[in-house]
Amino acid sequence: MGVMARLAWFRDGHTTIYTYMVKLPGFDLNLPITASPFFDGLYVTAVKAEGAPLLGGRIVRVDGVPIEQVLRAFAAVWPANNAAGSYHHAGLALKPAVLRGARLAGPAALSAPVTVEAEVDASVVKVALTPRPDGGDALTALSRKPWPVETWRPGAQPNFVHADSKVLVIAFDRLSDKRDSILTFVRDAFAAMETPEIERVVLDLRRNDGGNNLMGEGLRRYLERSRFNRPGGLYVLTSGKTFSAAQNLTSRIERETWALFVGEPSGGAPNHYGDATPFQADGFPAYVSTLPWFDSDPLDKRIWTMPDVLVPLRFADWAAGRDAAMEAAFAHIDNRTLDELSEARTLYSDRPSQKTEWKPFWI
Repeated sequence: MGVMARLAWFRDGHTTIYTYMVKLPGFDLNLPITASPFFDGLYVTAVKAEGAPLLGGRIVRVDGVPIEQVLRAFAAVWPANNAAGSYHHAGLALKPAVLRGARLAGPAALSAPVTVEAEVDASVVKVALTPRPDGGDALTALSRKPWPVETWRPGAQPNFVHADSKVLVIAFDRLSDKRDSILTFVRDAFAAMETPEIERVVLDLRRNDGGNNLMGEGLRRYLERSRFNRPGGLYVLTSGKTFSAAQNLTSRIERETWALFVGEPSGGAPNHYGDATPFQADGFPAYVSTLPWFDSDPLDKRIWTMPDVLVPLRFADWAAGRDAAMEAAFAHIDNRTLDELSEARTLYSDRPSQKTEWKPFWI
């Protein structure tokens, strides 16, 4: 964890030690809960065994330490481009090896129970959780109403298109899928965009954390040449998971189209380093970035792509099956003038929305 903290200095999101690759005693241990981040807190979304009383609760303390303090310490060692990236991975802060190794909470012994306190139904529940090799297996998820995008997905396909009245949703969740599968999906998107009734395209990149940069280029170029490349014709959904090759796609669409961005800030920076290569350092497997990707202008120092329409993801909306960002993308009215010489287009990285403040709940 000390080496990981030093590698985090690069802040490129790729140069790091991934804890799941470390084959040392203790790194295989997990708690019998899953913690998921939302704009209003870190919530327990799946449990088993002694973790059951915590289900649906907002975590307030770990081993007596306020969760905000724990996550500030975690963000300092996590190799994200920005706070949105650390926010997306915040649930990993409760992995015993991370807690103990980074001295975020509790004693040094990895096998020692971790006490988690959470607000559940207006009461504080306190449970001692035992780290175990199978801690993260066969958990029972919180019962909730599915999001529309979950009901639209045909089977287990990672990428799909869905027409909803006059809006076409293109859910691009994985750039690392097999080439033939992605080409089939992109051709489906091309065909759907030719439907006369479609007036707006919503490209959903919220679950895409990267892969092959080239796999998004066909769709990006088609969108650029399409009738949807106009004010009000193209919306892109982003989140803290939108990273690496998905950030490249985001940056190129921002540069080349009239798209408006909706949701939460991306987990990557428009100009960043990537193509991480594995290496062994004193027995530890690590990754280091090898290539610069400057998909925005060279003076662009932004740490993320900030949505033009900021819609934070809150736990209550998620549990109720309400996708507020998708709703905003469907309903938004774009009154911009189609003027390629406007300052907003030529200096797109400096437009007012990019100065919007966003902070995770622990700051």
